[in-house]
Amino acid sequence: MGKDDLNEGIIALIGAGNGGLALLKVLLKIPGIKIKYVCDINPYAVGVLFARNYNIEYVADYKQIIKDREISLIFEATGDQGFFNSLSKEKSPNISLVGASGSMIIYQLLDSYNEINRNLNEYKINLEKKIIERTEEIEKVNIRLEKEMLEYEKISQKLQEINRAKSKYLLYATHQLKAPFAAIQSYVDIIIDGYTGEIPQRTRDIVTKIKDRCELLSRVIKEMLELESLKTHDVSELKKINIGTIISDIIKRFQVIAGSNNITISSSQLEDPLYIKGIEKQIQILFSILLENAINYSPASTVIKFIIKKMDGNQLYICVQDEGIGIPEKNIGNIFNEFFRSNNAIEFHNNGTGLGLSIAKEIAEIHNTNINIESELGKGSCFSVKFDLLD
Repeated sequence: MGKDDLNEGIIALIGAGNGGLALLKVLLKIPGIKIKYVCDINPYAVGVLFARNYNIEYVADYKQIIKDREISLIFEATGDQGFFNSLSKEKSPNISLVGASGSMIIYQLLDSYNEINRNLNEYKINLEKKIIERTEEIEKVNIRLEKEMLEYEKISQKLQEINRAKSKYLLYATHQLKAPFAAIQSYVDIIIDGYTGEIPQRTRDIVTKIKDRCELLSRVIKEMLELESLKTHDVSELKKINIGTIISDIIKRFQVIAGSNNITISSSQLEDPLYIKGIEKQIQILFSILLENAINYSPASTVIKFIIKKMDGNQLYICVQDEGIGIPEKNIGNIFNEFFRSNNAIEFHNNGTGLGLSIAKEIAEIHNTNINIESELGKGSCFSVKFDLLD
């Protein structure tokens, strides 16, 4: 007999002592069970008194129970074997009878069942409590993250405003400087060309230095304007361009300058057109800077190689490799910083602005790539860039 069998009919309990009381308590905790009678010769038995709290009818004579057709199951908890035998003979065949021993087994099973239910309910309550606590913790974290995100957005917006103000001021200042420097250069050229009359050689040397410095500062202004304009680029300007043609034009343009220093420029042979997504003018500036640097920092009778090759993953590798002075290892991390120049670069070529590689780096980032440097002091450098090829 299982728990489902208890739900099939109405139950009566005969014997309401301590054993009967314990069984009654367990039965009452099972949903769906109906106990109609509690029977005991003692109307003040503990089980009888307990049953009254649940409106269970008390009878002193068990025969009333066995005559009731609604009763389908009797628990006999008196412990009297003789009474159990008599009851077995007198009851209807339709009534199931469980004796004291069977009642004890069922009591233990039902008590275990109730204990499991209690444990499950306790576990459920604890689990729900933990879920509520964890949910509250997550909500607190989310609120904190939202506050931090709002704060970050405010700071980011403020930094953008500061950067825009800086760029605006820088553009204004450099524009304002262009005209005075142009005027100074014009006056210096007039003096050097002799339109103001003959000047002593010492004066000529000083004026020539002024001219050189004006030209350098003019280049700085031009490159500063270029750098600031790059920082406000529009990615919609990126188009399909033939990079092979651009590089060929750049090499032709710099052949004369390189030749005047007895420097040779060699290039990989390109059989097919090579297309990338980019801004043509910026790509021209990028490789012009790298090639001009290679010329400026290479001694006479050296070779500059323009290495161009396709790589796995449909990528294009372009490297400007020279046999120049190289870059000290400690300076490689700073080489793209604005106005930075290593000591050996200043000694070899003192007219650099320190902005060229900053511009090149900015252009590379606009094109979703970066410039890689391999250099050995006294032996040369290789500046390489990778692009995704287009069909």
